[in-house]
Amino acid sequence: METPSGWISYTNGPGGKDHLMPEVRAEVERREAERGPLLCEVHVSVYEHDTEDTEMYVSFPGDALLSLESDRGQVAAAVARAREQLGRWR
Repeated sequence: METPSGWISYTNGPGGKDHLMPEVRAEVERREAERGPLLCEVHVSVYEHDTEDTEMYVSFPGDALLSLESDRGQVAAAVARAREQLGRWR
């Protein structure tokens, strides 16, 4: 299995990985366990005709470790990590 690009994911819900062959599913689950639980999701939307007001926000799915009540510093640190990862994208 190739090194993941970080741009393909599978839902954690029922049936999310059911279509994968057992060895591929095991590898996906191993990688998920290795990286740890979800902190939050950082969203960036870029539009063709809007070059200055990019839409950005953080969301907290039910299985995320952070929430609206979390320390703002923890959320800012997670966003900084996302910014760093986005900077590495080619």
